[in-house]
Amino acid sequence: MDNGGDYQTYYNQGFTLIELLTVIVILGILMSIAVLSVLGVTERTETEVCEANRLELGRYYRVHLIVESKVHTSTAFKEFMLGYGDEICPVGGEISYDDRKVECSVHSVAANGNDEGDDGEVPYL
Repeated sequence: MDNGGDYQTYYNQGFTLIELLTVIVILGILMSIAVLSVLGVTERTETEVCEANRLELGRYYRVHLIVESKVHTSTAFKEFMLGYGDEICPVGGEISYDDRKVECSVHSVAANGNDEGDDGEVPYL
């Protein structure tokens, strides 16, 4: 009967250091995956919000030019922006109007250097 008592006291002592470290490492890996995915979602959301705001601003600006019978100039756009507000880009990019499009210094295609013909590979010489 003594063997049964030793068996019970041995397994009632709690977790070993290896078991605790294993659980902590697994939780750390899961947390790093979660943080990286949340950061990616946040960045995509900021880009989408900026794009939607720029499209809306462009429409309002074109209507403003028609209603006021004005021609686009950088001064006319700056005056329009004073009345519209500064919160177009969620990360504070500089807003400009070029070639009938509202551009952001952070989120626009030209600002990121993404050309449609560029597939990200090294060119063959």
